[in-house]
Amino acid sequence: MKQKLRIFTAFILAVVIAGLLGSVFQTQVNLAQLRDIAPPVSFAMRLSNTWHDLTHFAPIYTGLVLATFIIAFTVGELVAKVVPGHRMFWLVLASATGLATCFWLVDSVAPMPTFIAATRTWGGTGLMLLGAAIASVVYTLMTPSLNAQQDNQESGQ
Repeated sequence: MKQKLRIFTAFILAVVIAGLLGSVFQTQVNLAQLRDIAPPVSFAMRLSNTWHDLTHFAPIYTGLVLATFIIAFTVGELVAKVVPGHRMFWLVLASATGLATCFWLVDSVAPMPTFIAATRTWGGTGLMLLGAAIASVVYTLMTPSLNAQQDNQESGQ
């Protein structure tokens, strides 16, 4: 039971981390893209916009991350069992691939050209995926017992 609670806690923390980082990253990408068409953005304005996005965009984005990570982490864990020894790699790859797929799906059905403006560029998309990758690393580090189980299976113990 303790292990399941630890896995659940690590999963929720990973979702929150990815949601918060993604929100902050998309705010900064959007503000950076404004520099070519608008006056410079002050630090105070950056903080204000970041706070606004954390309170308005992050909850929606975190919901997308939650749905994505449920599928991506399941796939990543299954692949890690089949190809043991690199669990962190498979979880990072699964979460980034899952989130990129989520962006594509949401953009396919959203009425606007892109639902998340930062994903209009490869750089912005990369930063959003970086948030997912960091969250996946945190999850993997918080669930070392799963790594140990996998290592034991590899060595035949």
